[in-house]
Amino acid sequence: MLLLGLIASPPIIGGLFVDSMWGLLTVEVIPADQPSLPLAEPGDRVEIYGTWVRDKGHILGEYGWNELHPAVFLRNLDSGLEGGSLQCKLLEGVHDPGRLEILDMAEPCRWARGTVRFVFVYADGDLHLDLELSPSDQYLANGGLPLVALSYPIALTLVALTTAVQGGLYLGASFLCPHETLLGRVWLRVAKHG
Repeated sequence: MLLLGLIASPPIIGGLFVDSMWGLLTVEVIPADQPSLPLAEPGDRVEIYGTWVRDKGHILGEYGWNELHPAVFLRNLDSGLEGGSLQCKLLEGVHDPGRLEILDMAEPCRWARGTVRFVFVYADGDLHLDLELSPSDQYLANGGLPLVALSYPIALTLVALTTAVQGGLYLGASFLCPHETLLGRVWLRVAKHG
């Protein structure tokens, strides 16, 4: 059972993350633009302007999610702070732009209004804001509401923790009851012949 859990937990957590990305809109601010935008925290209501794209550059292949990337202007509706530029940059300055597809070349940049659910910085330095969109802007995201709101850093942490805990439990069970697990039986065989 522990081995089954060890094998099953990463795909389950990954599926929940993909489901989250299906209902939220990811907004990415490239490092060059970050100093000009005010900070936003989870729970803040914001208006954000940027290039509306579909990100297809992950291990999911053609299956991806919609984003504003790069986002170039942010107005925090709670604090009143705003900053950035209202000039549409298309994909200028974006890391690996080949993975992004502009969704509407006639109107490539859009406004998105909603509530910030997650904020984190990705490995490429981009600041991520995952938005729960207002009803009028829900069309910008992929579709329905997520079953579970799960950010990328939380998903990675859950995969690492569940793998470590289940692996530790399996090792413990193999040590305490070696006849009950495959690893324990291998361990007994090696000890007997070694």
